[in-house]
Amino acid sequence: MEKIKENQEVILKFIWGFLFLNPFLDVFTSFSNHYLGRSLYVVLFIKVFFLLFLFIECMKKFDKKIFLYCLLLFFYCLLFLGFQYSSKGSSILLMESQNLFRTFYFPLSFMFLLYLEKQNRFEIKRSQLVLLLILYLCFLVVPSLLGVGFNSYAHSKTGNIGWFYSTNEIGGILAILGPFLFVFFKNKKWFVQLLLFIFYLLGILLLGTKVPILALVIIIFSFLILFFRKLFLKKEWKKIIVSVIGTFLCSIVLGFVVVQSSFYKNIQIHLDFLGIHQVQDLFTFHHIDHFIFSERLSFLENTHEIYLNQSLSSKVVGMGITVLEEENPVSMKMIEMDYFDVFYHYGVIGLLLFLLPFFLFYQKRKYQFDEIISMILILLLAFFSGHILIAPSVSVLVSLILIPKKEVLK
Repeated sequence: MEKIKENQEVILKFIWGFLFLNPFLDVFTSFSNHYLGRSLYVVLFIKVFFLLFLFIECMKKFDKKIFLYCLLLFFYCLLFLGFQYSSKGSSILLMESQNLFRTFYFPLSFMFLLYLEKQNRFEIKRSQLVLLLILYLCFLVVPSLLGVGFNSYAHSKTGNIGWFYSTNEIGGILAILGPFLFVFFKNKKWFVQLLLFIFYLLGILLLGTKVPILALVIIIFSFLILFFRKLFLKKEWKKIIVSVIGTFLCSIVLGFVVVQSSFYKNIQIHLDFLGIHQVQDLFTFHHIDHFIFSERLSFLENTHEIYLNQSLSSKVVGMGITVLEEENPVSMKMIEMDYFDVFYHYGVIGLLLFLLPFFLFYQKRKYQFDEIISMILILLLAFFSGHILIAPSVSVLVSLILIPKKEVLK
């Protein structure tokens, strides 16, 4: 029994050690991209090693479903890469292999971690997710305030991304971990709540992008509904009146802060660029595509046209993410809508394999309020902004969120 407990502790320490290493790996990747112009393979090897470790741990108590899924995925990868090689040559294999790993990192990490959790060999606590969020905020807020962070945008718009590289990825992380921060506030002293909220809000506003702001609105609105519902059921009318007044005053203060932020300035820059001066001017396909979807609908239309012109085998196996320009491999412009990116680039088989673990390992378990809000945000952001399900730094957090927590909220 003691050896079993020791082994469980080793697994827990390794997994959470890797998860808390992730922000540092993202910063390392960012610096290598900014100063060397490319990512270093050491980060990729560490993430591959993490999945191999999880697979080996899962196989210690042999599970037929996991083994068969990994076997199917292995043969699909061979088939996909073989098809890409025959149609485009060997120069594209490295880029295609890297993106294959990025894409299927999510279903694999989810499947392995869920299995270990079911075996009581892995556990997720909300406090750990909040600590991860605070760590990401430190690497975003501190460099930004010191003036040593990187810009969120290359041209025209304003914002600071700290020491990270992808605005969409760090914005997605702040959004999907946000609900757990609000639950963490419970039973904490008011000044701790205020400091953490200001720190979180500052990180979101510094980015200058609209996705985490909209996510914050959804989070606050959802928790307010839950809060007022409890007060109404208890018929605590004085608290309701005080809370309504407090909410109104806080909304005014937040509104004033947002108007001074990079986010609001970027909205103005975008509207001026599109020539939108009245609300009704927004309601055209071109303006909705540019302002709300950041041209993703246009990328979707273009990718769909390319897909229609592909052979039947490309539609089934996937057309990949590379094209050859003057015999050099170049990555296609991704749609940045995760569901469509998986379907068009990895075909019918790839999409089915991407979704299969959720059907193989589905179990009816009760999710709590913060988990539900976070999952709604995941579904929305994967559609509107991408970089949620097919970016390992974000998707491993999605895996943690989708696994029900044992803590019971009261």
